[in-house]
Amino acid sequence: MSDVDTSAGANDVLVSFRGVQKSYDGEALIVKDLNLDIRKGEFLTLLGPSGSGKTTSLMMLAGFETPTAGEILLGGRAINNVPPHKRDIGMV
Repeated sequence: MSDVDTSAGANDVLVSFRGVQKSYDGEALIVKDLNLDIRKGEFLTLLGPSGSGKTTSLMMLAGFETPTAGEILLGGRAINNVPPHKRDIGMV
């Protein structure tokens, strides 16, 4: 038996990646069509081999990299063009 509430709605989503892609050379995609919702209170681990886009995805969330395509939402607000110091998040 689980105590996890599966009735969480869209208003519980804190971070959302919608169709996010990243290419550094305009050809090879480092991050390809990332669609991910992270809800309030969730603990998330990104696992994958070297070069799979884990750090790049976190860097885009923090604002140190810009997505080539797609949208990143923080609290329902698009942050693609918001500078890192105005995102009110930290990265360690």
